[in-house]
Amino acid sequence: MRVSLGVLLLAAISIAVLSVPSVVWAQQNSAASAISAAQSKLVQCYDAARAAESASANISQLTSRLNSAGLLLSRAELAYSNADFGSAQSLAVQSQSELASFVSDANSLQASAAQSRTFDFLLNIVGSVVGTVAVLVGGFVVWGFLKRKYGNDGGVQKSESDAV
Repeated sequence: MRVSLGVLLLAAISIAVLSVPSVVWAQQNSAASAISAAQSKLVQCYDAARAAESASANISQLTSRLNSAGLLLSRAELAYSNADFGSAQSLAVQSQSELASFVSDANSLQASAAQSRTFDFLLNIVGSVVGTVAVLVGGFVVWGFLKRKYGNDGGVQKSESDAV
């Protein structure tokens, strides 16, 4: 009986020791995939922010969110390198949630900037056309006034009192 109790105890300890690495390996795997997903999301969001900026959008709020998510991702990678897989996964998930609606926000800023740029362009064109027409009409009015004042001969009209 004593031998079987020792064997049973040895088997239980072996199972416990052998199962710990598989749990650690599972945590390591899930942390690595969470970090990888967060890195992909960060790159995707960076591209969206760059596209919005190229459309002349104000991306200061987007940049702040990118920085915050990048900091969380950096902390996740540090925790992963220190074998703190639970914290690494948690920080990577937080990084992803920081960027949840980022792409749609960047796209709306990009569309808004494009619309504003189109409006400014049209305003400049219409303003230029109206200004040109105003200068032409003003020129014709002044020309007509001067033509009446000075007459058709191009000189100053002389009154009868000036002739004497």
